Amino acid sequence: DYAMLCLMVTAGLRTIEIVRANVEDIRARGDYTALYVQGKGHDEKNTFVKLADPVESAIRDYLAARGKADGAEPLFISHANRNNGERMTTRSIRRIAKDILIAAGFNSDRLTAHSFRHTAATLNLLNGASLEETQQLLRHTSINTTMIYSHALERAKNNSESRIASAIFG
Repeated sequence: DYAMLCLMVTAGLRTIEIVRANVEDIRARGDYTALYVQGKGHDEKNTFVKLADPVESAIRDYLAARGKADGAEPLFISHANRNNGERMTTRSIRRIAKDILIAAGFNSDRLTAHSFRHTAATLNLLNGASLEETQQLLRHTSINTTMIYSHALERAKNNSESRIASAIFG
C-alpha cells in the first residue's frame, strides 16, 4: 500500500494507471528510472512518469517482499483472500486509499484516491513548477484542465476580503 500510494502522490497517477502497470513497465531511462503508463483514453503505454528515488526504493522493497515476479505480471497485486496474486481493481485501490486517509484522520467524502493526484498537482505548483510542467506531470491533453489547480491556489492566496475589511474597519 505504501509503495502504491507514494507512486500516486508523487507521480499523480490515476487508479486505472496503477491497475494497468506491470513489473516490466519499470525501465531505466538515461539517468533516472521511469514507469511507463497507459493513461486514460490510450491504448498503449506510450508515456512515462519518473520515479523519485524514495518511490523507486519503496516499489523495489515491495517487489522484493512479494517474491519472484514475472515482468508481465501486474506491478501491484491483490493480497485479499478471494483474488490473491491477481491484478488489483480500481475499486480495491480506491478502498485502500480511502482507508489510509481515514486512518490518518482525514475522514471526508470529498477525499478519495483521486485526491492523491490533486495533491501531486498542488504540491508541484506550490514548490515552483510551472503550469506546463504540471500539465506534463498529470498528462493532461489540455492545459485548461491543469489551470483548475492553478486557479484554486491563486484564490487561496488572494487576501482581498482582508484588504477590504482593513479599508472599511481600519
